[in-house]
Amino acid sequence: MTPLWDDVNARARGLGTHLLDVTALESLGRESDISGLAAALRRHGVLTAATAEVPSAEAIELALRRWAGAMLRIIGRWAGPRVTALPLVFDDEDRRSLRAIFRGAAQRAPAMTRLAGLIPTPFLPERALEELAHAATPELAGSLLSAWRHPYAEAILPVTATPQPDLLAFEVAISRAYAQRLAAAASRSRSGAVRAFVAESIDLENATTALALAGNDRDIIVRETFLAGGTDLLLAGFERAIKTGTAEGARAELRSALARTPYATAFAPGTTWLEDELLRLRLQSLGDRVRQAPLDALTTIWFALRLRAQLIDLQRILWTVMLNGPRAALHDMITAAA
Repeated sequence: MTPLWDDVNARARGLGTHLLDVTALESLGRESDISGLAAALRRHGVLTAATAEVPSAEAIELALRRWAGAMLRIIGRWAGPRVTALPLVFDDEDRRSLRAIFRGAAQRAPAMTRLAGLIPTPFLPERALEELAHAATPELAGSLLSAWRHPYAEAILPVTATPQPDLLAFEVAISRAYAQRLAAAASRSRSGAVRAFVAESIDLENATTALALAGNDRDIIVRETFLAGGTDLLLAGFERAIKTGTAEGARAELRSALARTPYATAFAPGTTWLEDELLRLRLQSLGDRVRQAPLDALTTIWFALRLRAQLIDLQRILWTVMLNGPRAALHDMITAAA
């Protein structure tokens, strides 16, 4: 992303003003039932007036997904033909979607379960997500991606073209494709901040992989799971973390490797939800950088991460209200506090 993206960054800043702040989110969490929550979401402009007066939790979840997808579509339309140069904005969502859908297909999960929390993008619009979620097998879902010429199809099709695909092999394939597309975007960019963000993204991808593989009793070729392009977690540290054989040992190695970054604390022994903590820390770090350089190319990326966090927050609020769960815990669960 270069100075030619100033118009897209301006649009992202404008869309960011429509995201709910912590006070609004906590207020939503105090609603006593689904009807009250739906009414409050309408007042905030998240749900449309056409939403049923007494909607189900599933209907609200669908509306939330469409609301988030509509924001990303605006970014895509504003970018016009340049949309193919925006993997930093859309690829993370596509990767999350494909992971959820293929895991769900392998586990024969209901389509609605596979779709929960996914945000449509220009490369995987809502109709495509729904068709993938209804695919009976990972093989069929992979064939659909191939027919649509999705950027990840070539990487994952060989893995999914078996009756019972190896989910670890799938994760490695999609992570590798993701890292390659980020690296290509970084090489095209004139922004040092964008290149640093890409290296940081690859470091964190490697760190979460190392933690997942530590203590795994499978015969894993470690070097095949490592993604090149990071700057802090190098191959030697990645291998040491896995070879510790325990989550605690891996966390210690990863904290050491990432000591000069804002993310070392995410690997502290007491961290329960690693993905949430990394998202919170990334929001804080990017927010600081964007506030210091508001015209920087990271503005649109920061908005996309804030939108992801907002959808997570709204989903948690929805199901807390639906199940009449403890409201006091919501404050600590709201990632938008970053």
